[in-house]
Amino acid sequence: MSLCRNNEPYVVPMHYAWKDGFLYLHSALEGKKVDIARENPRVSFCVVPEWKIIEGSRPCDWTTHYRSVIGSGIVSFVEDETEKRKALTIFVEHFTHGAFELPRPMLDRVVVWKIKVDNITGKQNPSPR
Repeated sequence: MSLCRNNEPYVVPMHYAWKDGFLYLHSALEGKKVDIARENPRVSFCVVPEWKIIEGSRPCDWTTHYRSVIGSGIVSFVEDETEKRKALTIFVEHFTHGAFELPRPMLDRVVVWKIKVDNITGKQNPSPR
């Protein structure tokens, strides 16, 4: 996740989940990234869901096979409990195969980021044929 405050970039890795044109993230309720996003909700992101190092006989022959996505959008913070629960369920489904109960104290300890993506591009190596 890339944010900007006073023309100073700030980049931080975060877990994500994707659904219906929205990128969801979650974090602690407070901190530098939350403060910056509240001041400037324009963000960008990079996701590399697949990668593999391909060895070569010489250092310059090594490469990486990958798929990546880069995008940008506007972040809002989910305040409604029902929507927050749905967003966190998207995370559970993204990272696990089971159903989990999301107790109220857990909901109260996290902030859910909802990014309406307005620009997205992808790249992969090797290129699709």
